[in-house]
Amino acid sequence: MNANKQAPDHLAPFSVYDNPDYFNKMHAIEWRAQLQSSHGGRLFRILYYNELYNWPVKDTPQHREFHEKNYGKHFAGLIAGSDFAPELIYAVDIVSGEKILLFDGCVHGYNNLFCDEWLTEETNKRVADKVYRDSAGNEVFEIVPVAFFNIDYEEEQATMKDTQGDIRLLNGEKVTLDWLQRNGFDAFGINAYSAKGGFVSVHSAELA
Repeated sequence: MNANKQAPDHLAPFSVYDNPDYFNKMHAIEWRAQLQSSHGGRLFRILYYNELYNWPVKDTPQHREFHEKNYGKHFAGLIAGSDFAPELIYAVDIVSGEKILLFDGCVHGYNNLFCDEWLTEETNKRVADKVYRDSAGNEVFEIVPVAFFNIDYEEEQATMKDTQGDIRLLNGEKVTLDWLQRNGFDAFGINAYSAKGGFVSVHSAELA
């Protein structure tokens, strides 16, 4: 299965590409995979820190159809950050209990690599202990994380290098172009699929 882009490092060991139903209509700048634990499990609960963001949908057939198509019939809200700290999201294998980091709003994506700094008192107090449930009450899902890479780092690398010719992150760490092409995504999402309820969008973030 062609995933177009390379997997971000934190998800590469847990990414499989053998279910064609999850890889329709992919964009050239998109990476997508199905999550699989190191024990081969593909059913997970989602644990998160922070809150669910929801919004009213206009009560017209067109708006309801658009909302269901993009967010799912049993949409319960997007896991989002707050004024205090960004979101933190894990998947937990329902059989083995293995815990896999899906997304850390303090760490992942372009803005965290080059722009944003967080205080440890903001980040260390985050505990991902809320269980995500869709509006039908489903809490066990197959999970499909998605990342987008709108920035052409190969084209931009000359403007990103320091006087020694190195690419360095905001924290001073030196990285390679290949590393940046895997981890410097500028948008990220998490889609979940339940046995009963089908697709639901769990998380979506613009990161640049």
